[in-house]
Amino acid sequence: MQAELGSHVGSGAVPVHYAYVARYAYSDVVVQNDNFLRLSAYSDRRQWVESRDIQTSPDGRKVAYSDRFGNSVHRARIMTPHQELVIASIGEVYLEEKSPPVVDMSLSAIENRPDAFEFLAHSPLVDPSTVEDAARYVAGSASTLLDLVEKVVEWVRGEVKYQRGSTSVNTTALDVLNSMEGVCQDKTHLALGMVRALGVPARYVSGLLTRQAGETHAWLEFLHPEAGWLPADPTRGVVIEIGTDYLKLGVGRDYSDVPPVSGSFISRGSGHLDVARAQVYFDRDRISFDDALGLIENNNG
Repeated sequence: MQAELGSHVGSGAVPVHYAYVARYAYSDVVVQNDNFLRLSAYSDRRQWVESRDIQTSPDGRKVAYSDRFGNSVHRARIMTPHQELVIASIGEVYLEEKSPPVVDMSLSAIENRPDAFEFLAHSPLVDPSTVEDAARYVAGSASTLLDLVEKVVEWVRGEVKYQRGSTSVNTTALDVLNSMEGVCQDKTHLALGMVRALGVPARYVSGLLTRQAGETHAWLEFLHPEAGWLPADPTRGVVIEIGTDYLKLGVGRDYSDVPPVSGSFISRGSGHLDVARAQVYFDRDRISFDDALGLIENNNG
């Protein structure tokens, strides 16, 4: 592992360790597996990365780089024949314990931001124009940034039923508005489309809930002219005050920019995700890949 930003950590930051593991199973031998992994902690002014690392089994050739959104990406190409692939990610992060005060602003203050244009525009899974009528209805007479975001987030949280299995990774914001059900990814896409339709730049976030073991979580960030990107979670109804409850892995226009694992394999058979688990620890001095692999054993037990 490589230390990165520890010297910049503020006095109010809380150190945590994280572990993520996923196991893929195949019905026949895979002779080549080529994947892009976005499973390392994101680094920004509210989250400082001390270390991060990724391993696969079987091992393969790995190349690490940052994409245009600032996400840490590992490309892993595995040439060893296999019928099972395990991906493990670990790291240490300092999380900001308390968000600084944020001043609400007029909606006119966020106009004309060419640096955020792509976070207002149509993306593969979010077309703001298709949910604009709903957005205007929900926002009502909101004239300030925080009021608008809070109205949208609370409406999506309360009206869109959390329902596993009713959607896929290709479900669009409009699909969610039509069905009014889905998971965190779907709620986030709908909220993204609605705030973008009202002129607020917003981006998709993939990450972990630090106090809830499980898989990855999704929320959004909206652009504040002075405070920068601020978090809002339409699944849990939280705006800005996320504290140390969230750990960010990546950002993009929508899910299609930051899937945890994407790629292809060569085989005569098919493959599927067998299990994926994540855990964040507040009481560790160190983390190892054995901790990540142990999450599979605990899940099987």
